[in-house]
Amino acid sequence: MPRKIKQKKMSVDGVWKVEMLGPYGWENIATAFLQGGRYLAASADHYSIGSYELDGDAFTAYIWATQSGKVRSIYGSKKKRVHISMEARIKSGRTKKADKIVGSSLPSVGKDFDVRVRLIRVGDLD
Repeated sequence: MPRKIKQKKMSVDGVWKVEMLGPYGWENIATAFLQGGRYLAASADHYSIGSYELDGDAFTAYIWATQSGKVRSIYGSKKKRVHISMEARIKSGRTKKADKIVGSSLPSVGKDFDVRVRLIRVGDLD
């Protein structure tokens, strides 16, 4: 009788540094808090609210990013608020906790701007 392979379930709950690949390399753009399917992030000039789903090592997030202060062009648009989808893979180290989430993000409209993104775990929520 074949043995069932127990798939380990990774935890992404925690505090994450969010980086995007720009023309000069990886840029730190926010700190994110992931907990139980909820995505919250902020920097000095923006905040993001959304949700995420896990399927094995696949990570998908749906995020509303809102800029405050002077609005910068992101994803080829100067809108104050933009809806973003993130498709990524979870990378883990020696523990059951994910160490990195690596993939790409793109706006829900004007999908010409596919930006590489990575999240690096910096801490736990407890």
